[in-house]
Amino acid sequence: MRQTLLSGATAGLLCLALAGTAAAQTTPALRFTAVTAVANENAGTVSVPVSVTNPGTAASTVEVALVPGLGTATVGTDFTYAAPQTLTFPAGATANQTLTIPLTDDVLAEGAEYFTLRLQNPANATLTAGFTEVLVYIKDNDTQAPPRAGNLRLNLLGSYQNGVAFTTATPPVQINSAEIVAHDPSTQRLYVANSIGGKLDILNFATPGTITPLASISMAPYGGINSVAVRNGLVACAVEDAVLQNAGKIVFFDQNGNFLKQVTAGALPDMITFSPDGRYLLTANEGEPNATYSNDPLGSVTVVDVSDPIANLTQANVTTVDFSSFNGQAAALRAAGIRIYGGPAGGPASSVAQDLEPEYVTISADSRTAYIGLQENNAVATLDLATLQFTALRPIGYQDHSQPGFSFDASDQSADVLMANWPVRGMRQPDAIASFELPAALGGGRYLLTANEGDAREYSGTGGLVEAVRLGNAAYPLDPTAFPQAALLKNNSVLGRLNVTNKLGDTDGDGDFDQIYAFGGRSFSILNATTGALLHDSGDLLERLTSTDPTFGNIFNASNGANEAPTRKNRSDDKGPEPEGAAIGVIRDTTYAFISLERQGGVLVMNVNDPANPRLVQYINNRSLTAGTGDQGPEGLVFVSAANSPTRAPLLILANEISSTVAVYQIGLRGPLSTATARTAAPLYLYPNPSQGGQVQLSRPVSGLLHDVLGRPVRTLTKALQLETADLAPGVYVLRADDGASSKLVVR
Repeated sequence: MRQTLLSGATAGLLCLALAGTAAAQTTPALRFTAVTAVANENAGTVSVPVSVTNPGTAASTVEVALVPGLGTATVGTDFTYAAPQTLTFPAGATANQTLTIPLTDDVLAEGAEYFTLRLQNPANATLTAGFTEVLVYIKDNDTQAPPRAGNLRLNLLGSYQNGVAFTTATPPVQINSAEIVAHDPSTQRLYVANSIGGKLDILNFATPGTITPLASISMAPYGGINSVAVRNGLVACAVEDAVLQNAGKIVFFDQNGNFLKQVTAGALPDMITFSPDGRYLLTANEGEPNATYSNDPLGSVTVVDVSDPIANLTQANVTTVDFSSFNGQAAALRAAGIRIYGGPAGGPASSVAQDLEPEYVTISADSRTAYIGLQENNAVATLDLATLQFTALRPIGYQDHSQPGFSFDASDQSADVLMANWPVRGMRQPDAIASFELPAALGGGRYLLTANEGDAREYSGTGGLVEAVRLGNAAYPLDPTAFPQAALLKNNSVLGRLNVTNKLGDTDGDGDFDQIYAFGGRSFSILNATTGALLHDSGDLLERLTSTDPTFGNIFNASNGANEAPTRKNRSDDKGPEPEGAAIGVIRDTTYAFISLERQGGVLVMNVNDPANPRLVQYINNRSLTAGTGDQGPEGLVFVSAANSPTRAPLLILANEISSTVAVYQIGLRGPLSTATARTAAPLYLYPNPSQGGQVQLSRPVSGLLHDVLGRPVRTLTKALQLETADLAPGVYVLRADDGASSKLVVR
């Protein structure tokens, strides 16, 4: 017994000794204290702390190296860094060591730039996984809010609520909406598609500032109302079936809401419009699949000849046109940039005719041609209304968010608005589209305006298709060659929260993603309607505008949740401001585009007399900054000309889906007409930038001088659209246009 006790005591002492030795031999762990750091360009320096845990009995060191590849800031121009630098932690140290990096305060207006640092080669220390790299943002201090022409004045006459929007339950439930509004100048009435309430609301518009209700027609006998159009007292509603995959209806009422006729349309008619001459009525029939993707009807366009009195209308006047003629062309369409990707998980792919989903229709001024937006497919189709044949199917294209002028705020986790360039492509995916034509004096031509909202297919039933995934999700692996800093990109403070598609970007079919595609362009585009050529994309204008707005910058990229206070930036990781509605109006000698922003709210006004170089006029919003009140979720837009207005002044009407309100703005001119308006310099962008030595494209014709980093002129440009860089030495250059615009160019 004595011997056993002595052995136990000896063992206990031995364990204590070993524990002490282990404690003495604890290896310090080093890490960056955060994955990102932010500093203003004019701060002079940025501090990047490195922390230590488990301090050791001997000194520890670590190198901090500049990481090539992941960054848009230029060393030697935007910041100074002699890489690598060594940090030393004395024995027993518990305090952070701070790396101080000098910043250059240049005079160029540009987005937030960034560079990456990495911890490497530790001595007497280990590195903490996940915190060995830091991305350092440099916020520009020269960028100003986009200039506004201000020659229009939009005054809010009133905001009418067509029913209580939400219940008082927790959480609140939406019970009314105002999604689409139509105006009839012959009766001065408004017709509102109240899809949530299941009603067609009829309003007296004789006094726009004090709208009053006239009738509310239940749509329960017909189905679910999605859209409404009116012409000379004839009201037409696009109505979906209770089973969305079944054929829908077009239901006609008189001006008082009395039923007249109904005809059959394609599956899920989502938008309806009359042709300018009143002969045709068209619906865009989405033909969405069911949740399990076991029933995927054809997407289509229904054309109704309403040239005869409505009493004579029969189904013989109705033609539904689908895309069956494109079946068998899926590979070629994908190669052209059109998204054809539907079908049940593990099952047969949908045909082209099933996969194409018409979202919106706009018709040319001569009533001969319809243009159909195919949102999920990122495309536009052209329909000849005389032959009822599709004559073109064209891609809308993608944003290249790595290029200047196409930056975006990518994370809802960062406190700062960080408009930066990233290796991401944005699928434009327009919701509303509008056509317009310019007079010969302005160059003539027919154009399309697209509101590039973005949309994902999310069918979560067994065998369904859910394409949206967070970039940081383990189920979205990034190709290690294309994205060597994938772990940093996947951090939630960088791109990890960004919603992307898992149906595009695996270019070599090996299961990881070589390219990143996000939903929506966060922009509007102007296309040549005849050729489909892109003439202009607003790039990062919408987010630059809303983030710098003196009032509404406080709710930048905020959502429009049910009766809740806005949360700044909580949609940055999704589709940002989500431009949704689009309308065109002509006032005197000027054509204006109106684009509504579904999330943050409000409407953007652009002068589009020069479609390749539109001018910002105004941004207005009627939403509370602190509560879930005011106009929220603007979707449908209607421009009312002075000739058709009850006030004899042009009006803009907004249907706000979430707040269930109809807002009316009266439009007045102030200052000189557009032809005499003083013009500010349009932004100037160069791409590709950096250039590897070759031809660089300019975003618009430029006359001016290219200077080197020392300010010496090295090239003169005269109305140039390209710049050859093969003969330029590697370095940083500044292109200064004669109109005052400037842009930095990096040549490598």
